[in-house]
Amino acid sequence: MDVIIHFDEIFLKGKNQPAFIRRLCSNLTALFPGILVHRAEGGLLLAKVAEKDLPRLALIPGVAKLAACQITASEIGAIEKAALAALPDLPIKSFRLTASRADKKFPLTSEELNRRLGRLIQENRGWKVDLKNSEFNLFVDVAKNKTLLYHEPKEGIGGLPTGSAGRVLCLISGGIDSPVAAFQMMKRGAEVLLVHFQNKTEVTDEVSEKIIDLAKILARYQPKIKLFIVPFAECQKEIVMKIPADRRMLSSRRLFLRYASELARQEKCLALALGDSLGQVASQTLENLSAVYEATPDLKLAPLIGMNKSEITKIARQIGTLEISNRPYEDCCSLFVAKHPQTRADLKQLKALEKTLVPPPLDNLKVISYNISMNYQTAEI
Repeated sequence: MDVIIHFDEIFLKGKNQPAFIRRLCSNLTALFPGILVHRAEGGLLLAKVAEKDLPRLALIPGVAKLAACQITASEIGAIEKAALAALPDLPIKSFRLTASRADKKFPLTSEELNRRLGRLIQENRGWKVDLKNSEFNLFVDVAKNKTLLYHEPKEGIGGLPTGSAGRVLCLISGGIDSPVAAFQMMKRGAEVLLVHFQNKTEVTDEVSEKIIDLAKILARYQPKIKLFIVPFAECQKEIVMKIPADRRMLSSRRLFLRYASELARQEKCLALALGDSLGQVASQTLENLSAVYEATPDLKLAPLIGMNKSEITKIARQIGTLEISNRPYEDCCSLFVAKHPQTRADLKQLKALEKTLVPPPLDNLKVISYNISMNYQTAEI
């Protein structure tokens, strides 16, 4: 089928619009093999789109609205015929028609075309015009070489095309929040890389299955994702031996950031992204977040910081990560949850305790990286 896509924020980019549009086109052709992408007035025209792909297409960053459309010649007779063919065979009583004329050489103005097609629909179907509460909305976009007709456009996720705003490294756990944080960064145009800290001494595909599955879901919205899995068991033992139980979570997260910072520099990422939501758990109080984020000088981005759990869960369900996140999985953070965790960290005390830690260099941790897309993965040691 043919699909018309409209975008919103891209129109605010002035002379940089073409670069954002090219990025969106590139993402679409990579994520939906076989489709054809053409520039259309006010958006993009996609050909050879499978109906099953429409829900995912609506979640591609940069897509504000979309609709299946019919294409006809920019001639009044052809447009009238196509308009009648576009009407559903349903017991509808009211309609609204919105015609726009990008081709100023077309003999009718937008208002004249609205009236002409409106009368045609009334005469053929007996429907009444209702501009506020219509049961059916038909859009007619007249361009130079073709006219597009579509109805009831579906809301897209909006935002900016992934890869148009630089690279970020997102810390991902086995929980609900961090995959949503990764998606939110994609929505803001960032190319997202992922890093997961695993409570094992060596990484195996079997114990990594849940994290790889989450990355595959996220790769439905970004053409390719690089995932790093860091075996953290030796570091955990060190923390358990030398850090009091109520501060282990904070020291662990600070060490996560130090390793992530090194990976970010290697991969030319401009920021670290995290799935923190203010006050959701003990480690996410302002005092604790401040102590954790102090571990490295990197820019820290927390796109979920003002969301509650139900809002985050809604997005996780929408993008398809919720079911996988709910699978049983014992990640590093779950092992550090104390009965009475520290909620107002004293940074000086925390740093004094951490002076006794001797974490191994990142190069000694046998980090494995995966290049992941929807349909394949390749491991690199």
